[in-house]
Formats: sequence, C-alpha cells, structure tokens
Amino acid sequence: MDRREEFEEIVKRETNGVFNLAYRLCGNYHQAKDITQETFLRAYQAFDRFEGRSKIFTYLYRITCNVWKNSLRRGKIQNFTSYSAGLNVMQIEDVPEAENVSPEESLRKDAKSRIVNECLSSLAPGDRAIIILRDMEGRPYEEIAGILNCRTGTVKSRLARARQKLSEKILPFREELNK
Repeated sequence: MDRREEFEEIVKRETNGVFNLAYRLCGNYHQAKDITQETFLRAYQAFDRFEGRSKIFTYLYRITCNVWKNSLRRGKIQNFTSYSAGLNVMQIEDVPEAENVSPEESLRKDAKSRIVNECLSSLAPGDRAIIILRDMEGRPYEEIAGILNCRTGTVKSRLARARQKLSEKILPFREELNK
C-alpha cells in the first residue's frame, strides 16, 4: 500500500472522531466541517514527515486543535454556538427515542444543556479544549498531553483550573440546574 492509499484509509477511519472534536470545540456544524477538511489537508501535506512517534489520531487531534485556535484568532469562527454535549453528532440518528420522558423533563434537560454550553463557550479556547478532550471525549491524560504537546502533569493542572473556571461560571445558575 502506498502513502496515498494509507492516508485514504486513515481519513476513512478517523473522520468521525476529528469532526466530532471540531464540532465540540466550535459548536457549529459547517465550521466543524471546514475545520475537519483543513485538518486533513494539513495532515496530508505533512504526511511524509509523520514519524509515527504518536498515534495517528493524536496527531490529527493536535492539528484539529491548532486549526480551530487559528480560525478563532483570524476571526473565521465567530463564537461557540451550541451543541448537545452528550451526543456524537455523526451518530445522532442512532440514538434511540427516550421512552417515558415527559415534555417538561425534556425542556428542563434542554435548559440545563444550554446553560452548561453557554458557560463552556465563555471559557478561553485552551480551557474549553482540555475540558472537551477529558470530560466529554474521555481521553486519557497521556493522550491529551500528546494532543496539546505538553506534559501529563501540565494537563492535570490545566484541567483542574479549567474545571474551576467552569464551575465559577455555572455557580450563578445553580438554582436552575437543580430543578
């Protein structure tokens, strides 16, 4: 298998994961598609230099985070809009209908999700990224360290600070969240 075919296989295997990360970071379907496309373009352009010192998805996630941050800086991405934190966007059709959930309960869950999304969106990009990678994607500390190109201890301290900031932002909405 030549490098082009190898890269095509990687794209097939990793597209959903890259898109989901991009969507969780920016909260907009179309912007996430653009970030995903740019990620794979950059990865393809540098693929001959990929030495395999990290796993390919770690490499792609690092590029995704960098593309997202660069897009924020250049103003290509306005601001985080909203998303359903618990759903994998590419697999939304696979989620079964919730049984025995009243309309009131559904509205309460939507309101709670909106509050958390708004608080998350107000965090600095680095804080948002680390919370998404660890708390939403469930990535291990070592993997996040590879994605963010830092040490595991740094990941843990940044995550603790980011969680604290998120907690402070959510605090004023405590009553609404406890309903």
